[in-house]
This record gives sequence, structure tokens and C-alpha cells, in this order.
Amino acid sequence: MAPKSKESAPKQLDFETHLELKQVAPDVFTNVHEPWVFHITNSYPGPLMMAQAAAAAWKTVPDGFMLDSLQTHFMLAPNPQKPLLYKVQRIGNGRRFAVRIVNIAQDEKVCVTITTSFVNDAPWSGRAMTHVVPMRIDRRKREISLDDFELMRTSRGPFMKFERLPHVHESKFQAVDGGSGDADGLLLDPKNPATSMAPTVAQIDPAISSLRGTAAHILGVIHLSDYHVMDCPLSIHGVPHGVWRIGDQAKSPIPTTMKIMTSLNHTIHFHTHDGFRADELLYIEVTSPWARDGRAMINSRIFSKQGMLIATVIQEVRTEQPALYRNSFPQTNGREQAFYVFKEDASAKL
Repeated sequence: MAPKSKESAPKQLDFETHLELKQVAPDVFTNVHEPWVFHITNSYPGPLMMAQAAAAAWKTVPDGFMLDSLQTHFMLAPNPQKPLLYKVQRIGNGRRFAVRIVNIAQDEKVCVTITTSFVNDAPWSGRAMTHVVPMRIDRRKREISLDDFELMRTSRGPFMKFERLPHVHESKFQAVDGGSGDADGLLLDPKNPATSMAPTVAQIDPAISSLRGTAAHILGVIHLSDYHVMDCPLSIHGVPHGVWRIGDQAKSPIPTTMKIMTSLNHTIHFHTHDGFRADELLYIEVTSPWARDGRAMINSRIFSKQGMLIATVIQEVRTEQPALYRNSFPQTNGREQAFYVFKEDASAKL
């Protein structure tokens, strides 16, 4: 028998294993694996922290409960090379709902606070109203052919694919009374950012081994709910942010004009826990109803490939552009400066 190697080979990661947590104290967990990060950033990815926090909270609720909502507030940018502590607080346990708060800490500082709500997945037996919004995206794809993460993929991730689809512009008529008592129609700007949609198709890759309807697919949706969603306000305003144009098969990068683009808070509500797989194509309809003073609100709806509404997301982002647009990526000590950051100084307060 051949002797065992002194150094075991690194574990082959996939989406589920890279979320792995280790319990270090009652209701306290830490990440096992160093995360993948954007090649132009140096902070722990927000969507990964949200998925791991949900996984940590899930370990403290009774069997049969599924994630109903998650609300996140980002405050500091953790160092991805240091472990995080996921500290779960048991706020409430009811027959129908269970609530947990997860504080994500590093170096004895709370970096992110997440409130999670779980719902008993037992079938509803009472009377209930029923309605659901249909999916507006009519451009369907058989597969993701222009993956924005293809050139960034490493052995640590990101275990997902994304493709931005052409914008959808909504033309609206506004009633105008000319004084005769009859209302005439006035066509509003069809490319108004407030009525434009930036659709995206995404999926976890490689395939998730867990069955449909299990926690892994819920966590997969959380992981997909941020990337290329927070770009929406910039995209519909035509502000370059470091990616190639939609549909550009040559993938010619456009230099960013952004100094800061960061998520301030992120809320996701799940409307179903079954009937979809996160490793199949998911369509995300992204709109921005408001932007001002370096901030923007983002609303997104996540649908299965069959058009079933899975989740609704509300996100607030901070954006900042330098006084003058740059003609190339900003350089810091010969390296590209991050434009996806929490804030300029992780020790400062918002």
C-alpha cells in the first residue's frame, strides 16, 4: 500500500461544498473554505455571506421549516483571507414562523447583520387569496452562451453563470386634458430608466446534487440574487461599469467609470420552495424605480425557466462616479482598483 501523502489534496469544491460551515460554539459557525472573489476586488462576496448566513440559521430551526425571507444590512467589508463567524440569535419560535438574526463578525467587529424568517412548510388548509405576476421576459434561451463569469472562474468559484439580456423598454401613455374634457394620450419616453428593465438569465453551475425542493436550491437563488442585479441602475443609464456590451460575442471590455458601487441592503422574499432547480435557467427581471444622490433602489423578480415566480428582491445600492470619466481602468500600485467595494475604508462608518 502506498504511503499517505503528508499533505492531502485540496478538496474539489462545488456550490454546495463551498458553502460548508463548521460549528465552533453553540449557534456559532465559521466558514470552512476561502471564498472566490472578483478579480478586481478584495472583499468577501455579499451573496456568499447571505447564503452562508441562511445556512447557519437553518441549522437552528425545527425540521420542516423553509426560508421565507432574508434581510441584510452590509456595514464593513470582511477580509476574504480570514475566517468569518456566523453568530445566530434565536429571536422567535412559533408554530408557523421562526425568526433568527445572524451577525457576521470578523476580528471582533460585526460586518453584516442578517434577519431570517422561516415558515412551516406544512400545506396551507385555510381559505386564501391567490394571484401572481406573470414573467415579462419573452426572450428565452436554451443555454447561457455568453457567460459573464467565464474569464473569472477559478477552483474556488463562483459556481454560477450569468448572461445579460437586451433591455426591455416600456412605453406608457399619460392622460392629458386639453381643456375640452377629453383626455388625450401623451407617449412618455420609451427609454426612461424608471420604466426600463434589465433582464438577466442565470444558473448555478455545475449541477447541484441535492434534490429539487431542498435547501441547496433556496441557497442557490440567494447566491444568484445579487450579481448583475446591482448593475441595473448603471446599465439603464448607460454608465460603463467594466463589462462588455450586452450580446458582444467578442467580449470587448469597456473601461469602468465607477469609483464605488456597493450594496447597502438586500431583502429577498421567497414565494415557493419547490418546482424549480437553481442549476437550471432562472430569469431575473430587474428594474430601478428611483435613483438620486449616489443611491439607487432595485426591484427584481426571479422566475423559473417555466415562468413560475420564485422570489422577489429589493436592494439599495450606493454608486459614486469620479468627477471625470477615466479612459482606462484606474490603477493602484500597478493593479486594477476595485469598483465593487463596500466602502472606501472598511473601518469607517456609513
